[in-house]
Amino acid sequence: METVYISENAYPDTLRHISSTGAVIKLISHDSRLGKFTGDHPDLRLAAVGGRAVFSPEEDWRPDYPGNAAFCAVVLDGVLLHRLDLTSPRLLEAAAGYELVNVRQGYAKCSSVTVDGRSLITSDPGICRAAVCCGLDVLRVEAGGVLLPGYPEGFLGGATGRVRDEIVFNGSLEAHPDRDAIRAFIKERGLGIWEASGLPLRDIGSIIYTYQ
Repeated sequence: METVYISENAYPDTLRHISSTGAVIKLISHDSRLGKFTGDHPDLRLAAVGGRAVFSPEEDWRPDYPGNAAFCAVVLDGVLLHRLDLTSPRLLEAAAGYELVNVRQGYAKCSSVTVDGRSLITSDPGICRAAVCCGLDVLRVEAGGVLLPGYPEGFLGGATGRVRDEIVFNGSLEAHPDRDAIRAFIKERGLGIWEASGLPLRDIGSIIYTYQ
């Protein structure tokens, strides 16, 4: 069953668009055990590994970084990038056999738009270097242009997610300094783009799509 896990605070336009794809939407409600401002972020509660949802045990939830980042890993085809000293044993078990790549950023998923199984977009220099070294295609972009209430700014990866053959943005790319490069990188990989037109990009802890 195709399922999309998304914050209850996603824009209504975003929710309507995802609903139109036929995928089942599961709203993630706020829980302060995962932070005052991030308690509704899906990428702190689960990861998609091979199309399957792997969930963080509630007893492991923590309200602050780095304790709340145990599941916030980039998971691609056979590769997991994360600050590995933080990665949940449950997630590592689910990704058994994957190449494990250490980066300094605990919020790796939130920092990265996972475009396809071998491509990502990020503003994080460490993730960029590590991804290139393991043979991934990477577009490095400028930071900024993303809202995250309670913080100076959010992450682009946290405002996006792939649903079927489309990258969905919770907001419009128009205010992002690298909007043209981002759109081109996605289209070059044969994927569509949907943006919540007229609304600022807002980090909602990633849009996580599963199909098994």
